[in-house]
Amino acid sequence: MYIWSLILFTFTHTATMRQLPSAPGVLCIAMPVLEWQEGTVPCTIYNERLEPERMVPLAGGHKKGVYTLQLKTLPAGRYVVAVQQQMTTVIIN
Repeated sequence: MYIWSLILFTFTHTATMRQLPSAPGVLCIAMPVLEWQEGTVPCTIYNERLEPERMVPLAGGHKKGVYTLQLKTLPAGRYVVAVQQQMTTVIIN
């Protein structure tokens, strides 16, 4: 019973989208499930009121699913990034 819980936790933890350290005006996100994805996947960036600010196509198959997005024209603040069925809150400096 405990082994299945550990496996589920490990898979969920490694497959979720997360923000990586980034320079000002840049957003680095890790999305491990896109490492095996083929084609393009839409990435939508929402402001705090959940209004769409940007839509960026992400090419699947990047090593470790790490993507760097140039967002210098967006004001610094909190945003929500949505890719496929995953959403996460990020901070853009």
